[in-house]
Amino acid sequence: MDLRIALAGAGTAVAEAILERLPAIGIESDSLALLDDEMRAGERLRYGKARLKIQSRSEFDFDGCALLLLPEADAELARRAEAAGCLVVGHLLDDDAELFHVAAGDDPALPAFGSNRLRLAGPAVACLLPALLALDSLAPLRRISVVLLHSAEFRGKAGVDELAAQTIDLLNARAARASVFPARIAFDLLAEASDPRVGADLARLTGLADDAVVVQNISVPVFHGLAAAVQLQFADAVSPDACIARLAALDGAQIESRTVSALSDCQHASGCAISHLEQAPTQPTSLQFWMLADPIRYGLATNYVNVTDTLLNSFL
Repeated sequence: MDLRIALAGAGTAVAEAILERLPAIGIESDSLALLDDEMRAGERLRYGKARLKIQSRSEFDFDGCALLLLPEADAELARRAEAAGCLVVGHLLDDDAELFHVAAGDDPALPAFGSNRLRLAGPAVACLLPALLALDSLAPLRRISVVLLHSAEFRGKAGVDELAAQTIDLLNARAARASVFPARIAFDLLAEASDPRVGADLARLTGLADDAVVVQNISVPVFHGLAAAVQLQFADAVSPDACIARLAALDGAQIESRTVSALSDCQHASGCAISHLEQAPTQPTSLQFWMLADPIRYGLATNYVNVTDTLLNSFL
């Protein structure tokens, strides 16, 4: 089979999660190239029943390659791929790239490609969007309000390491220093400035006006996962039972009556857990619920793989 796909940052957590899922859509090992820095070139990573050798990103030749999955910021690699006619797909591309998301089982209209770049939804948007679109199909959404609780992994390995170091220091009665976070995160909650891209992307992908979407961020002393407190306003009355049925039909979604936990329900999980779905008796057009998800596996990796499948079957 001809080489068709390159995956950059092969040693990152996002790329590893994508690799776990690609065999399920029929991507053969001889059609996939793994790229990373020179120091990792030559290492082998498991892919299905095969082991693929990592190639140097600086020396990789994109001629004949149709698609670059780029789950990291690398403007030079993106430029080289585009120059060779390769379509670049990544969630960290700039806002000029066409925004794209594919839910499981969806048959989306492909965007009108104005360039060789497609920007995917970020981790929080990718986690929330399947549930929001499912509920929007039940009754049109009019307003979305979300409080996102970011674990340390939203600041990468450095954030996880800092939370671990601060925890050890505090348990040993030592002063905890902060460098990745603006203040000590261990055993604390830190309000964050909202990322305008998250609200704008939710608005664009749900068809709402920008001022109909409100997003707040809080950093929490948890190592992994994303939690979201979601409040929705609909154009028409909805019943909680109908909402539960629509959400339960989502691929990977679990609707729980019990208390869900970041430790037990979103560690290395490819689905999401939704609980505390509630509606005030006097507010039939409103709904609120709590969601937990692994932002890498359920959010990013799922969308990268769904988009790859759609592109290979319908465009490339």
